[in-house]
Amino acid sequence: MVPTGPAAEAARPELVESIQDWAHLTSRSFAPLSCTTPAARTFRAGLEDRKAGNLHVLHLRFGPHAVERVPGGPEDTGGGRFKVSLQLEGRGVVEQGGNRSVLEPGDLALYDTSAPYRLEFPEDSRLLVLMFDHRVLDLPPAAVAQLRARRLGPEGGVHSMVASFLGSMADHMDVLTGMNAQRLGNSALDLLTTSFNLELDDQVAASTHEKDRLRARVHDFVEANLSRPDLDPTTIARAHYISVRRLHQVFQEEGTTVSSWIRTRRLERCRRALEDPMSAGVPVARIAARWAFPDAAHFSRVFKAAYGVSPSEARGRALAG
Repeated sequence: MVPTGPAAEAARPELVESIQDWAHLTSRSFAPLSCTTPAARTFRAGLEDRKAGNLHVLHLRFGPHAVERVPGGPEDTGGGRFKVSLQLEGRGVVEQGGNRSVLEPGDLALYDTSAPYRLEFPEDSRLLVLMFDHRVLDLPPAAVAQLRARRLGPEGGVHSMVASFLGSMADHMDVLTGMNAQRLGNSALDLLTTSFNLELDDQVAASTHEKDRLRARVHDFVEANLSRPDLDPTTIARAHYISVRRLHQVFQEEGTTVSSWIRTRRLERCRRALEDPMSAGVPVARIAARWAFPDAAHFSRVFKAAYGVSPSEARGRALAG
């Protein structure tokens, strides 16, 4: 059946025929951007977008042009978000934080809207972009900073599998509705986290600094043991044969504390469970207890402080969406 009414209107890509209109459209969809093109008379572009849980999924086609992001202008009101692009057709260049990568079809790259970046597309291109808040990526901020504007290519088996899944999302944007969108968005985030973790592991393996390897081991240990009620600095330090003081130094270098990081990761696990349609029948208190929040009232307070809504409100919004 062919969709009609508002749903059909939402399914149609937005098309533009000038670089000025493209700058306006992409600024509205992402963040304030500056766009230029060497082919103003022939420039054409289109954008189709969907909401998939915590992901904003955008499928773009466009002619040759360049994009610059310079945060901090008077029109810049949003906080930072991560963008992950998958080059589907054509060739692109991404630059951020001193890193520069050339992207061919099948390549992934991450960049951050809270810092300046530049994108350049010298030919007609097609792109899938996933945009999401910093907090939803299951990785430490300092680790993610190492990934900005670094190419993840299909020659790596895991990266190739992730790119294949994301590419299928671009080809089937119409299925990203309702609960399907929620589930597929969560799956995409899990796959991206796996791909980024692998890249970080490779960087750590190549590092000559023991502190990098220690940081990676500690983070892996925390993620694997979040459900343990006794997970604390002493337990973590003992498991890694280091002092508690040394452990605190590892986290201070990332701008956080051990306890804060554990609480943040547990809250994120709870949030994702609350927003998962498969867990709709599981009581909030049981989800909280599963991730070492035995006191339901305390859990509700810290959850609302972190996300601005109560656990029940977060669940209701996700299921309604």
